[in-house]
Amino acid sequence: MRLAAATLAAALAATPAIAQDWPGREPIRMIVCAPGGSTVDLTARLWADAIRERIGNPAIVVEPRAGAGGMIGAEAVARAPADGHTLLVCFPGSFTMIPHLRRNLPIDPLHDLRPLALLATAPFVFVADARVARTLPEFIAKAKAPGADLSYASVGPGSLAHLGMELFKQRTGAPLVHVPYRGSPEAITDLLGGRVAAFITLLSAVQGHVAEGRLAALFVTGETRMSALPEVPTAREAGLPDLTVLTWHGLFVPRATPEPVVQRIAAVLAAARSSAALREGLARAGSDLPSLGPAEAEAHIRAESATWKRVIEAAGITAQ
Repeated sequence: MRLAAATLAAALAATPAIAQDWPGREPIRMIVCAPGGSTVDLTARLWADAIRERIGNPAIVVEPRAGAGGMIGAEAVARAPADGHTLLVCFPGSFTMIPHLRRNLPIDPLHDLRPLALLATAPFVFVADARVARTLPEFIAKAKAPGADLSYASVGPGSLAHLGMELFKQRTGAPLVHVPYRGSPEAITDLLGGRVAAFITLLSAVQGHVAEGRLAALFVTGETRMSALPEVPTAREAGLPDLTVLTWHGLFVPRATPEPVVQRIAAVLAAARSSAALREGLARAGSDLPSLGPAEAEAHIRAESATWKRVIEAAGITAQ
């Protein structure tokens, strides 16, 4: 017993030193739960460069591990040693949607992983076929008209585009039909072709079509208006406060990571936010740089998870 107590005391005494020296000479693995070349991968690489500037350690390996809605990468990090040398960069679905849609997941994301920060956020824009409507009241009226049978596109069941539209339906009573697609390009093609009437997506995917007048931007889902769409109201301004929705990329570590190590990483992340290259790179990608540390990021993600759980249950959505 004395030996066990001495071992524990030595481990506890060493933890602050480990945290202070993090990452020491060890390489850092930054696992991305999305494919290489994706916006999540881009965010991870921008942040990896900014972190290198602060810690002087070039050995940060960005490793895309996509699949299963982000769960392949999330599981890999959840099962990694909890020493701060294996990080996860992931999107909302793995933490706020999939756990309410699928049973028998290999991990419980918010139980097994701890958020350290939101690395990037971006609002969506609600676009409609301009031949259907050019304003939100007009769109809702058209959707509710007898025999209208309007539909909306998503990038798959349980995606943020899907659940955001289901929340829109619940708040407005618009009886829209869900049409899932494998990705944004296919959805936008059918939106332009008149086969679906609306889509919630990132502005970068539809900005040219909005500028040409083929699609009408009815509202944006951020807290403030977009500089690229100054005349388009926010969801709150349009009377839909519950539709203030941002996509985000977050940084996570195994839940058992010691608190001093967590705080050391959080301090490095806070310092890295001052990187001009990071800010400029995210801006070019259409993303904002939030300033949420571990506690704020966790509160934000848990609140989102509760919101999407209610939407999923009210809509009767199940995994497909």
